[in-house]
Amino acid sequence: MTIAATPDALLGARLHAGARQLLQDRRPAEALPMLDRLARLPGLAPAAALMQAEAFATLDRLPEAEAAADLALAADPEWSAARQVRARIRLARGEVKGGIDDAAAAVMATPWDPAAKALLGAALLEGRCFDEAIWFLSEAVRAAPGDTVLRARFGQAFMLAGRHGAAAEQFALCRRQAPDRPRFVALEAQNALLAGDGASAMALAEAGLAGGVPDASLHSILAHALVAAGRVADAAPHFTAAARLSPGNGYLAHLAAAAAGEGTERATESYVAALFDGYAPRFEQSLIGLGYRVPGLVRRMVERHWPAIAAGEAKLGPVLDLGCGTGLVGVALTDLLGGPLTGIDLSRGMLEQAAAKHLYAELRQADIAAALREGLPPQALIVAADVFIYLGRLEEVLRLCGETLAPDGALLFSLERLAAGEGSWRLGPSGRYAHAPDYVASCLAEAGLAVIEQRDEALRLETDHAVEGMLILARRMPC
Repeated sequence: MTIAATPDALLGARLHAGARQLLQDRRPAEALPMLDRLARLPGLAPAAALMQAEAFATLDRLPEAEAAADLALAADPEWSAARQVRARIRLARGEVKGGIDDAAAAVMATPWDPAAKALLGAALLEGRCFDEAIWFLSEAVRAAPGDTVLRARFGQAFMLAGRHGAAAEQFALCRRQAPDRPRFVALEAQNALLAGDGASAMALAEAGLAGGVPDASLHSILAHALVAAGRVADAAPHFTAAARLSPGNGYLAHLAAAAAGEGTERATESYVAALFDGYAPRFEQSLIGLGYRVPGLVRRMVERHWPAIAAGEAKLGPVLDLGCGTGLVGVALTDLLGGPLTGIDLSRGMLEQAAAKHLYAELRQADIAAALREGLPPQALIVAADVFIYLGRLEEVLRLCGETLAPDGALLFSLERLAAGEGSWRLGPSGRYAHAPDYVASCLAEAGLAVIEQRDEALRLETDHAVEGMLILARRMPC
């Protein structure tokens, strides 16, 4: 389109070029006044709105960024560039479905554009649609084979889908194309660790760190590989280094505290969500390999104390599954249920796995204490299978559970057992907490709950030993 050389057109061209240069120079705050002037010129409001969206997004003013992108799209709903900008904004706001929808619309509008396909692949990866992400990312990589960042994202899609051989090929290519980028070494090491090859993960991470560039990911992966090899003491300085290099990372901060033996009162929400989001696709397979017994132990405890339910003469419910994960407790109890089963978990990835089982009347992404504080209907049974192991102090959560139980309701939970004489609770190098039986009994009594049965049980295997724990059933005390 040819624009007549009017004063407004000349001014618009200068403002557009100047604002675009400022955005490219990462100076968005300076671009905004220019864009305000550009928006007032005839016919240039949509272009100004699109660049305003980019500027606000760079400044992390995401609601304003999305509103500006909406204005740009109001002028042309099939504008691929605007769809791509809004997709990135929505993904940054955690609106994964909206991001996928916008990225898909951009691909439909410009099917020849590899950038749109790359964005859709990245959005699908955020949505854990791994096979679809692999397809779109492969199309984008085919169009830009020298783009190592894009290839690394392609490798991540394979890795998260559990296709570790294909992921290793992509990460090795990235490393050859850009040997000075520790990020690609870290991805290759992470993939080896997830594939169960701890020795290769350790060697890759050590080689990357030997290059002299401090990198949080390499320290973290090396620490995890050392823990998997049973070398917990050797892992501690690497967890500490990783946390120091990534100061806003709650996951690494918790592991560093655990490695140092620091007694934080609970794992951070960011630690629990990151741990289980990353673990979700292989969670059940991993637990099978570790001889995980807790769902079966929960089932047998219910059968012992509700004989009519075990005999099929009555049904159980409503039931609240705290930290429901992928729904293994739901599976264990499914044929005993006569009321709604509600699951609460911090991890979106875990909840997606649980939803696929079609057992839960409701699944809620929330911190368990926050959900209990908000109020829930009275429950016949609350189950917390390997959930309180991410809390040190138990007073509040047990009190909230007691308040949520029906008058004849029961709380059934597992804990890792702390040896006598080691205090009330302790954060171990695994990042989990162990608790003393007398401390737990005291907390239950304060919450108005009486222990009905407490059993010492081996919960699972860990490296070369069994994790010793407790399974506890408690009921509300009579008023």
